[in-house]
Amino acid sequence: MYKFDRDLQKEILEKCIAVYPSTTFWKQFPPEIMDYGDDVLSANIVYLAEHGLITIKNRTSDDPYSFLDNMRATQKGIDFLLNDGGLSAILNVTTIKFHRDAVVVLEDLVAISNMSDTDKEKAKSTLNELSTETLKTVVQTAISAGLSMLAT
Repeated sequence: MYKFDRDLQKEILEKCIAVYPSTTFWKQFPPEIMDYGDDVLSANIVYLAEHGLITIKNRTSDDPYSFLDNMRATQKGIDFLLNDGGLSAILNVTTIKFHRDAVVVLEDLVAISNMSDTDKEKAKSTLNELSTETLKTVVQTAISAGLSMLAT
């Protein structure tokens, strides 16, 4: 679809961020923005708002350019454009607690593997002797290997 224009979306979001925490005013946009046409401009502004990157005040006019007044970047929009995850990357950290019970899962994986019975017993014995920190590294490595196999 030709209605959605990433350059226009970026320009709108950048302008909203430039005036943050204030809201935009139509005169802050270059006159060339009118070249996009009513339908394209409105569609891109609403699209950004639906994704939570900007907020827009309800239109009080049929003029699609009235959207250019009172737009404001959201924290999600700022983090998106900065492309560093912003505070969301810090605040939304998920902590996974690792318990020795995970050894049972690893032992089950060893049991169904193609290893010989001797190698299976040796692997199980080694798993039980590992420190929690070393076991954590083994699990992380196994998960990374599994995920990389899924990606290919």
